[in-house]
Amino acid sequence: MKQHREINELIRTAQSERRCAFGATHAQRQALSRRAHALELQQPMPNLYADATYWRSITPPERTLHIARTLTLKHPDWTFGGLTAAAAHGFEHRWGLHDGTVTVLTATRGSATGTGRHVTRLHAAPGQTAVVVQGIPVTTPARTVVDCGLTLDFRDALAVADSALAGGLAVADILAVCSRLRRDCVPVFQLLRYANPASENGGESLSRGTMIEQGFMVPEVQVTFVDPSTGRTYRADFVWRLPDGRIIVGELDGTEKYVNPEMTDRRSIQGVVLAEREREAALRRARVTTIFRFTFDDVIRRNPLVGKLLAAGVPRNLR
Repeated sequence: MKQHREINELIRTAQSERRCAFGATHAQRQALSRRAHALELQQPMPNLYADATYWRSITPPERTLHIARTLTLKHPDWTFGGLTAAAAHGFEHRWGLHDGTVTVLTATRGSATGTGRHVTRLHAAPGQTAVVVQGIPVTTPARTVVDCGLTLDFRDALAVADSALAGGLAVADILAVCSRLRRDCVPVFQLLRYANPASENGGESLSRGTMIEQGFMVPEVQVTFVDPSTGRTYRADFVWRLPDGRIIVGELDGTEKYVNPEMTDRRSIQGVVLAEREREAALRRARVTTIFRFTFDDVIRRNPLVGKLLAAGVPRNLR
């Protein structure tokens, strides 16, 4: 396809500003649309475009933020909230939640003109203030946690809350937002009951949230054990201490620690596996009775995780 110098410059400028390009004139819109039909450009939203290769190279949260930055230019009065704000604040969350939509605060509950199904509206509280993060007007950290608690499943919202608290957000600030909203904030109170800033990452938060949803005993997280033989310390992802003296350890596994040089310390896969065996032996010397491993896919699918928790003997109360 014949290259269009003006369109190339639009794409380059947008990419350097970490946003999407858009056509300001009919001719530009037509040219961008032709390039999208030729699969040279990705079109995440009406009249929003990005180089297809570049778009595939960035993460789902970054794609959402690219869209939000572009819409900020087109709608400077908009404030973004919910998952969009969580991504801007850098709160941990599951990337699979990003579905090409953005969340905007509004005084009404109608759809956004020109964007339709691509924009989700949240009702704005009186006196709602925005903060600019990564070039995007978004809700405050506290309001963001509240909105995620009210709109996401518990296990997904828990990752956001854990991350926000780990970053220094105070529970009192979250409760203050709830007091101003004319909404039932029981889901947020439930979230705060279980939120734990000690969680190391979003995958661990999602795992713990799934365990809680499924009625299992709430685990301790990131617990340190000392090998009595060597004095070396080891941290376990999840720990259950049972009344009968048993100690159960659950470990969230990922293939990255076997193939990422930064995670493996550039050791061979065999070396990593041997280190894991030595670690398990050390945990058993530290009186851990049961060790089980699960994957992120087990968590997403739920039932495989439930089966491993039951097999390990983790108490469950289905109520």
